[in-house]
Amino acid sequence: MARNYYKPPPGHGKKHPPPFLKWRYAAAQILMIIICFQTIRTIFLPTTFDVLLIVILVSLYWYFRKKPY
Repeated sequence: MARNYYKPPPGHGKKHPPPFLKWRYAAAQILMIIICFQTIRTIFLPTTFDVLLIVILVSLYWYFRKKPY
């Protein structure tokens, strides 16, 4: 029988389920392809909508790639 000699920190042992992480990484990979296409399109035909769309896509990519804790 194992003894706990210290109290574990709050949140210890809480993890996201693996399907949640799989979906996050899959969404990030798909977003990377869309960002590449949108960047090329923005370079050749820059409009306000294209610039706003690429900013939103990059923000979503950053959100999906950051650590889940």
